Amino acid sequence: MMKYLLFKPLGPEDLPTLKELTTSEICKVWAGASRYIRRQLLQKRAVEIGVGTFALVPARATVGEDTALPVERPVFRPCRFLKKFYKLKCAKAKIPDETPFVQLDFEQIAAEIHFRREIVEQCIHETLLFFAGALRDNKEVEFSFKGIGILAVRRKVVSMTFLDDCLLELDGTGNMLAALLGDSKMMRTVAFAGKNDFSRLSRDEVITLPRLAVETPHQPSAPAISLKPRREPAPWGGGARRVSVLDPVFLAQRRVSLARQRAKEGERAKEGERAKAKEAGQARLLPVIREKSQEELKQPRPPAQPRLQLPACVPQPSGTGTGSLRAERAEKRLQLLMASKRREVEAEVWRQYRANRAGRNTERGQSPCRHVFEDPYRPPHLLRKAYAEKLKEGLQEKERCQSAARQRASEGPAELHLPGRAWAAKGEKTRLLERRGKAQGLPATPRS
Repeated sequence: MMKYLLFKPLGPEDLPTLKELTTSEICKVWAGASRYIRRQLLQKRAVEIGVGTFALVPARATVGEDTALPVERPVFRPCRFLKKFYKLKCAKAKIPDETPFVQLDFEQIAAEIHFRREIVEQCIHETLLFFAGALRDNKEVEFSFKGIGILAVRRKVVSMTFLDDCLLELDGTGNMLAALLGDSKMMRTVAFAGKNDFSRLSRDEVITLPRLAVETPHQPSAPAISLKPRREPAPWGGGARRVSVLDPVFLAQRRVSLARQRAKEGERAKEGERAKAKEAGQARLLPVIREKSQEELKQPRPPAQPRLQLPACVPQPSGTGTGSLRAERAEKRLQLLMASKRREVEAEVWRQYRANRAGRNTERGQSPCRHVFEDPYRPPHLLRKAYAEKLKEGLQEKERCQSAARQRASEGPAELHLPGRAWAAKGEKTRLLERRGKAQGLPATPRS
């Protein structure tokens, strides 16, 4: 706080950061600081900004004759060293002892507005130095805090007027609106164009901060004169500044977003070109298609073939065809059902067949469906082996028959034995002859 007690006037060399920044950038920094102050006031904290302190204090507003409403109103209390050094006057306000005090968080303000922390800190410090210089020169000053109010210095009298929405939001009792409407003293703390603590008294020039400009009171048409120190020209020419105020991380993110945006724009441009080329191709083909269609229309069409007439016995289809469609759908459903059932049966058969092949089912001779589960296929080498065995058995049987015949021939002639079928035929003939002889009265034929 002691650094704002000036013994000599300020020069441009004392404000190097303000010299490099533009007016909009300075206002952006102080807008971020004002939002931070308002958030802290909402949390019932006092904020020290170097030349004074913002805080909430309890007060009583007189409404009517004997009614006093408790309210909480914000106040600005100048630094006592600053007040004594520049011989300032202001209304007394006691901040409660239980109120916690905080400083401006330059890191949080810089992160909110995407500025470098050093730039934010130096900008706020040099603006307060400019404010102290105006107090030293006995100038009227109006310091605007966006969303909070206006700090005014008129003839060494310091007054802080607040915006109505700020007063209503910061009041925790809910009586501020009634107090503003019923108490004229409370109304003097509201910043508006009427007669209040903010009213300009003198005809001299007024310095407005943080714009660093001079305005002429009661002459709205008069242009404002900028007091911001000018940037020195660079050695290489031009008015470009030597440092960047933006945060490097934010700059990198912005470059990435710009690159993505350019890539999207390029894709859109390519899609537009493709669409235009497609339309151009269609426009080239349309005349050709139109000519071909006209030629086809001019050519004579072949006569239409007569439709076949169905006989009277064939049922004619109905006009709507609803019944036939339902029948077709039912038939299709039945076919699907039969097909699915058949697939299930086939799957069961194949499962049992594989189980039988793997030795998990009953024996082959005990199978109830031998023609289904037994394997009819026999390899060729098994067939050849079985044929060879049968052939060998036949040859052995033939050889045994021949050996038996040779043996009988060597022993002597034997009685001729006829086969069983021949003996049966002979006996039948003998019986027939005997019956005929009996019928004719002949004697019976002796049997051998």
